Amino acid sequence: MASKPRATPRVSGEAASLELERPLAAVVSPTRPLSAHFLAPEGLVLLPESHGASGFFAGSLGTLSVEEVFAQILSGIRTGQLVVQHGSVRRTVAFRDGQVVFATSSERWERLGAVMVRLGLLTEARLTQALAQVTPARRIGQVLTSQGLVSEASLYSAMTFVVREVVLNLFEMVEGSFLFLEAKAPAVDAVKLPERTRDLVLTGIKRAEETGRLRRRFPDDMRVTPGPQGALPGEEALFAKLGGGTTLGALRAVYAGSQYAFYSGVEEAVRGGHLAVRAAEAPVAPEPAVEGMAWELLSAEERYNLLLSLVHRALREAGRDVDLLRGFVEAPPPGLENAYQGVTLGPDGRVDVARLRANVSTSGGEAVGRAMALEALDAFVSYALFSARNVLPADVAERLANTYRTLQGGLL
Repeated sequence: MASKPRATPRVSGEAASLELERPLAAVVSPTRPLSAHFLAPEGLVLLPESHGASGFFAGSLGTLSVEEVFAQILSGIRTGQLVVQHGSVRRTVAFRDGQVVFATSSERWERLGAVMVRLGLLTEARLTQALAQVTPARRIGQVLTSQGLVSEASLYSAMTFVVREVVLNLFEMVEGSFLFLEAKAPAVDAVKLPERTRDLVLTGIKRAEETGRLRRRFPDDMRVTPGPQGALPGEEALFAKLGGGTTLGALRAVYAGSQYAFYSGVEEAVRGGHLAVRAAEAPVAPEPAVEGMAWELLSAEERYNLLLSLVHRALREAGRDVDLLRGFVEAPPPGLENAYQGVTLGPDGRVDVARLRANVSTSGGEAVGRAMALEALDAFVSYALFSARNVLPADVAERLANTYRTLQGGLL
């Protein structure tokens, strides 16, 4: 993982300055003063004074998932702007009273013009012609409607589609950082989505889970070749890049679209005979190991259960009593009694996550319930690691702790 750009304080006599590495310096300007929010030695947040934010919260997606960030905005019925960024990918969502009203993306395939071509509302040639007339004061939508290339109704429909897709594709992001600025919602560029934001979040969660399932079924190193039925309709350009065969990872790298669209398209193409895949070897019965494993594809619950199974196995191999783990679910600490009511521990040390999530489900919605389930699981893992340190050899306990840090990607 690339290191993040640094900001280094420089003190000389009575004067002090903050030296920014180029990636940071490129996005600030002497004409745009910054307001500093000093959080003692632990941190410093700089925000543009002109933004007018009345509050903010920020962090890493390794600490809070996209769904947990949305849960914070929804539960607080907040108005403002959420920015999520990883590398060159940047998605921005505007909220009014906890409801999504607009969204934009740096990805070309999530921009209005490209989406209108994909929806058949515009040709590529006409889009190119219109883009040449776009200026800071005249946006693509104004150009298209003023020239009669699309109707106002088609433009609004396409914009609504774009906003919805940008939000749903946010749930594929598991790395990066986020910033929510609480401020007055913009009066322009607001759309009405076909569903409420709570339902949109549930759709995003389900799509992300489905994408994870498809990625496990179609790993990046799986080789694909053209099938007997030829190119999938509408994907002729992508199929032309197949040649005599390639890996799914290489094909994904040249695909302009979301992970969900790509992998669900692969599944459809394989089912219809448009793509042929090399049969994967039957998976070996899991003896969980982090090395060489695509652990980033696991859901948060699966990661916690993997950690518990690793602790369970280490205790068993060391000849220690694995009942110390069962003791937690049978007599959970104060505050977790309801969460672990009726929850059982499997023979490999994993817990019944479905029962746990059912126990903590609330009227706050699935995202809030899942966050509570993750808190309960984290408490169990912390207990398991603490107990392991007391009974296992130091090197084994340290290896488990390092595994926890690796799998959680910043939760510690």
